[in-house]
Amino acid sequence: MIFINIDELKFEAYKNDLVNLYIDSFSAGKSFQYHSEEETAAYLQSIFDVGYGILAMEKNELAGAILLTPFSFDELLPEEIAHDFDVTRSVYVAEMMVEQSKQGQGIGKRLLTFFLEEADRNKFDHSFIRVWIENKAAVGLYKKMGFEVCATIVQPKLLADKSGTFDFQKIYLHQQLS
Repeated sequence: MIFINIDELKFEAYKNDLVNLYIDSFSAGKSFQYHSEEETAAYLQSIFDVGYGILAMEKNELAGAILLTPFSFDELLPEEIAHDFDVTRSVYVAEMMVEQSKQGQGIGKRLLTFFLEEADRNKFDHSFIRVWIENKAAVGLYKKMGFEVCATIVQPKLLADKSGTFDFQKIYLHQQLS
């Protein structure tokens, strides 16, 4: 497994793979949300407009990705976090995804470890991640990696079959970098 840092210029080369990974990661199972290819591509482009990604590649295939932005990218940023932390010195894990057939193989842990080791501590003092409270595997991984719960939100989502919406309770987790 190799890790590749990609920025806005390299995003185009991996765009289709990232769109597919995102849709596969968030449109199945309990989280069953609707995501169109066009909306997903635009959303991912917005991440790369201000941030970067770390890709986990296995035999020249995308196995997972962690996408990072300044914390100001998060439009749902809870007021208690904005009040208690210097958001301008905080990096946000906007997305973390592992290809479904490769989940449970430690790829997420390795991606997160790589990110935490490589995070620019001259620029950032804090790291934050937001996750669905029912994603027990991810919550457990983040806590095991030293992240601590610091806030919660409720986010409405469109069902994958577009038949309605549902409320997603999410938690924010924090880790001091410096």
